[in-house]
Amino acid sequence: MKKSIVVLFLLLFTNYCLLITGCSAAEFFIDHFEKNVNCLGGRTSTYEQPPSRVMAIQTEKERYGTAGKSLAVKYDKQNTGGPRGEGGWCGYYSILKIGQKYFDAAPYTKLTFWVKGEKGGENFKIGLADRHWEQVGDSVKSEEVGVYLPATHQITAEWQKVTIPLDVFFIDMKEVASVTVCFEPDCFPEGKGAGIVYIDELAFE
Repeated sequence: MKKSIVVLFLLLFTNYCLLITGCSAAEFFIDHFEKNVNCLGGRTSTYEQPPSRVMAIQTEKERYGTAGKSLAVKYDKQNTGGPRGEGGWCGYYSILKIGQKYFDAAPYTKLTFWVKGEKGGENFKIGLADRHWEQVGDSVKSEEVGVYLPATHQITAEWQKVTIPLDVFFIDMKEVASVTVCFEPDCFPEGKGAGIVYIDELAFE
C-alpha cells in the first residue's frame, strides 16, 4: 500500500514539474547556455583554422524568454588562405558523449533551437557526429538553417524556432557524439561571411 502511494506521488510530482516548466516528457534539452558545459556536463567550445576566426560566449544581452542567457557566436569565415587555399574553417561544438557513453537520440525525431542574428541574413549549418564521424573528426551537415525557417527562410533580427528532422543527418542516432554549428563556405556569397548569431534552448524533441 505504501509503495503504491509513493509511486502515485512521484507520478503527480513529475506531471506538476512538466506543467510548470512547459516541457514535454519527450523533450531533452542539450543546452540552455547558462554555463560553459552543456546539460549533460559535456565540453563546449569553438574550432577554427586561420585565417577564419570564431568566438562564442554566454550572454545576457540577447536571450529567448525573459531570463537567463543565450549563446553568442561571432564568426569571420574567409575564402582565401589556409591549408587548402579556401580560407580555413570555423564553428562551435557541444560534446554529447560522456566518457565512453554516446548519447542515445533514437527516441527523438527532431533537433530544435531558437536563433536570431545581430543584423539578419547570417547563416550556418548544423552538424551531428556519431561514432564513425567522431573518429574521422567531422560531422554530417544539415541544409542551411534558413531551410528550417519556413516563415522567413532566413535568420532575422528576431527570435525564430529552428526545427530540423533528425533523418536529415543519416547517422547512428543511438551513438551521437556531438552537435556543431558550422559556418560552411556554401553558406555565404563567394564562400566568405561574418556576423554574430544568438542561439538558445538547444534540444532534441
